[in-house]
Amino acid sequence: ARLAALALSCAWGIIAMSTGINALAKSNAQKRTLKHEVPAAVSVRIDTDDVLHSGIVLTVVCGLIALVSFLALLHALLARARPASWQKHAHRAGALALAFLSVWLFATLVPFTDFVANRAAKVSATLGGAPLSPAEIQAYQDALGLTTVYHKLGYLVTGTVLPWITLLFASLASLLSFVHARQA
Repeated sequence: ARLAALALSCAWGIIAMSTGINALAKSNAQKRTLKHEVPAAVSVRIDTDDVLHSGIVLTVVCGLIALVSFLALLHALLARARPASWQKHAHRAGALALAFLSVWLFATLVPFTDFVANRAAKVSATLGGAPLSPAEIQAYQDALGLTTVYHKLGYLVTGTVLPWITLLFASLASLLSFVHARQA
């Protein structure tokens, strides 16, 4: 069960990290599209710092979970030749690392999920130094088929849901690794 949990933790860590990287790429592409479609005299500012910064941390933590899970799985499969006392400490270290990363992932997922569910990007634009009204900005976005509402962007919703599955398997792998270390 522990090896399966470690394998699933590794796999879902990779999947969640990949969706985070994909979301960053799609977000940047959407911003570039909007900025390239406006006339040269219009200056556009798109503020997505809330989801950007927490999303980057989320992506990194998922990658670290995948790495630690892989190393713990590799150790479990190759550690037959090591002394038993060394194995117990290594299992405990892997369990502690996964527990720490699970708490960190949870602490990042809660605000990120809230941002995606309840917020939108802040877009401001000026024409020759004069600010455009929110209605004018919205009309232009509608004409381009773009939205600033985070929960309407599929790549952000996917990037929110999959890390929760990673959290489940990382927590389970940590718990089972602690149990295994205690029994070893």
